[in-house]
Amino acid sequence: MTTDRRLLLHDVTVQEGLGRASLPARSVLVSGERIEAVLPASEAPAEGGFVHWDLAGATVLPGMTLGHTHIAYVNVTTGRETLFKYRVPEVALHAARHAADLLSCGYTAFVGAGSVAGIDMALKNAIESGVIAGPRITPCSRDLMVSGPPGRRSPELKARMPRELMPVVDVLGDLVKYTEEEIDEGAEIIKVFSSGDDTFPNARSEELLFTREELTTVVETAHRRGARVRAHSRGLAGIRNALAAGVDVIDHATYADDRALDEIAERGVFVVPSLFQPDRLLALGERFGKAPDYLESLDFRDEIENTLRFLPTAEARGMKIVPGDDFGFAWTPHGTYADELVMYGERAGIAPETVIKWACAHGAELAGRGADAGVVAPGRLADLVVWDRDPAADLTVLQDKEALRSVLVGGRHAAGPVAPPAS
Repeated sequence: MTTDRRLLLHDVTVQEGLGRASLPARSVLVSGERIEAVLPASEAPAEGGFVHWDLAGATVLPGMTLGHTHIAYVNVTTGRETLFKYRVPEVALHAARHAADLLSCGYTAFVGAGSVAGIDMALKNAIESGVIAGPRITPCSRDLMVSGPPGRRSPELKARMPRELMPVVDVLGDLVKYTEEEIDEGAEIIKVFSSGDDTFPNARSEELLFTREELTTVVETAHRRGARVRAHSRGLAGIRNALAAGVDVIDHATYADDRALDEIAERGVFVVPSLFQPDRLLALGERFGKAPDYLESLDFRDEIENTLRFLPTAEARGMKIVPGDDFGFAWTPHGTYADELVMYGERAGIAPETVIKWACAHGAELAGRGADAGVVAPGRLADLVVWDRDPAADLTVLQDKEALRSVLVGGRHAAGPVAPPAS
């Protein structure tokens, strides 16, 4: 399919990706890599230099964006395994497979959230040059980590950790150097840690990791270069420090209070919440070697409770929520992305069309394509997914791989069993 070919997706239900009800009996005209028109099927032209693709009532969605993923994690169970389970060449092959599989799940983009050995950047280059198939990528830096909370830093950890996998940066001046180097390598978003995590070896969720000065240093350096910053922020003090420093994305936000949520909304900071991953760890952890007393020691039940408290208020506050929850762990394996979306409906009571907006319009904006993708509308990129049934009527459709007919990226068939007609 040449890039200038015109294609009419005829007689479809259109879910625009804007949080509204789906539109039945529509046609979508694609010209090259972009949508030319969305019109009632009854008004679609019968001819006019385009290929006619009759889809008989199937539903067209924008391609979704996964807002937080570690594409190189392979069913890991510990912090050590995130870096050392496989050698880098093996990890790269797994990452390429995960990227290709995203397409067959209805995702046409992802935003990295910590890139082991810089694999996000390499994957983007390989996909854009046609070496491998995959979605659009907003590549993340390696995790920029400190060895411990302020006052509890460990030179030994810095000495042990290979810089190529994850730089441990306990010196303020080195943060500038490493941030610059990640951007030079192709990172479009920098990953930092304003708080710990109950599963981390160096700090728990309520403890600070980066100081406010360290966060501000990274933000100022990244913004000067046109890159953004995302902060792992579970504890409230860490969330407040990240906001004060001017980060662009709060990952998890699990202990955010109303004041922090209001500031997040007012400033237009993205939140990628954490509900699915802690829920699955508590439910399935023993299956993967986690002792019951270890699971009981985690404060994840409290984190889940607060996330369930604030998610239903997100729309009224005007928050930019984007799904994506630490996929690549053994209890949240790659390919189970739709399970998270369904959980937002079943556990948090979020309307299906709102969840779809979070994954489509909000996801595209997080990826840096807010005016260019994520919505079925004229002028937008033709990153489109054809489903047998309407996910806005039933989110579980997204869990049914057999319900996905076709995926277009820039108007070209990229995945799915059904390709557009050749002529």
